[in-house]
Amino acid sequence: MRISTPSLTNDSHTISFDQLMPIFLSSRPSEVSPEMPFKFTGGFGMNSKDEGALMVAQGFYAMFAQAALFPLLAKRYGCLKVLKAAVMLWPMLYFLVPYTVLLPPQYRVLGICFCLLWRTTAQALTLTPNNIMLTNSAPSKLVLGAINGVAGSSASLCRAFGPTVTGYIYSKGLSIGVSGLGWWVTGLVCIMGAVESLLMEETKINSNDAGAIDDEQAISDHTMISPLSIDAAIAAATRPEERSIEDLSEVLIPLHPGDRLEA
Repeated sequence: MRISTPSLTNDSHTISFDQLMPIFLSSRPSEVSPEMPFKFTGGFGMNSKDEGALMVAQGFYAMFAQAALFPLLAKRYGCLKVLKAAVMLWPMLYFLVPYTVLLPPQYRVLGICFCLLWRTTAQALTLTPNNIMLTNSAPSKLVLGAINGVAGSSASLCRAFGPTVTGYIYSKGLSIGVSGLGWWVTGLVCIMGAVESLLMEETKINSNDAGAIDDEQAISDHTMISPLSIDAAIAAATRPEERSIEDLSEVLIPLHPGDRLEA
């Protein structure tokens, strides 16, 4: 399997969502009339208790989506199709979230719950496929540790820069009366991941291809010890007076692939 993953952009915009959402929920509702389609500010004015209840509900649903929803969809459609569908629909969320504050008061909480549900589902359907396909893309188990190490370090770097940049943009947007600016820029990053996902592919590697050789087995084959060496070592240990070091060294010969033992 040879793949290209949009995992870095996903790590960047998901952590940015987690940063912006509590600020958005706790911000006071605006007293200024919005100037559609982009110029408006304000939030939901939620207290910490209500925000915590939403986060707890989101966490429980995340466990369900990860343990039940993703395996069901992956079994039916495959990891790659599930991943592509999720990342292609995800950018719309970032463009819709700021407008939930403009909903009628009786529908605002319902609107934000829908957005949190969307975000949690999208993350569950992209995080696990990314990890699975990254592991399967390794040409050998010998380099799997290095691949995962580089991927983890790169993801951490994106998680560090994502909130820093979007937080700055969000504050600038508030200063000009456009509270959705940070969300929409984050949506552009999400679009980059969606476009990148179109380049992803699953291919079966030909078993006759030299690149498909199991490196671990090859190394193991070259380091096998001849059974004669084992017998000689046992004999030398039990009757050291009958064997000299020079005699023992004559039979301690590694067995290479293709060698045959003669009776």
